Amino acid sequence: MMDKPRLIQLVKIGQKRMGWDDDTYRAWLGKHTGKRSAKDCSEGQLSILADLLRDMGALDKPGYTPPAIPGGSGPDRPTQAQWRTALGLSKKLGMSGAVNDPSLATFCQRVAKVDNPRFLDRAGMHAPISGLTAWHESRKNGGKINKVTATPQNPEIGP
Repeated sequence: MMDKPRLIQLVKIGQKRMGWDDDTYRAWLGKHTGKRSAKDCSEGQLSILADLLRDMGALDKPGYTPPAIPGGSGPDRPTQAQWRTALGLSKKLGMSGAVNDPSLATFCQRVAKVDNPRFLDRAGMHAPISGLTAWHESRKNGGKINKVTATPQNPEIGP
């Protein structure tokens, strides 16, 4: 882990590159740490802030082009819409929302049985998207899982 002064410097570089005024910067800082000054943040919090700024591209070197979403563009590769859905859900669940997030990789290992999300194919993206969707719904419902019940249109589904 970097030392605290270097992490503060990275956060300030990110602020400048994002073009944030002081109020915007402090609101963003407060949203992610609960503090209004980088000096009051722990090294762990500053490291998370630096990661968030990296994910937004604020800490990229000038002229840097970020890599495309992994997996290539073959006919069996996940679509951009699938990636956007999976990454958006992961961000709502408290992950970074980045393809290389270790939490997302662990989740994909458990539900899709792949070592890394980049090894998912178009059909294989269904498992992480379904799992992330169910997890998100569970959080919205206070941890309760909605069970499907029989309906006149679907009588074979029952408790």
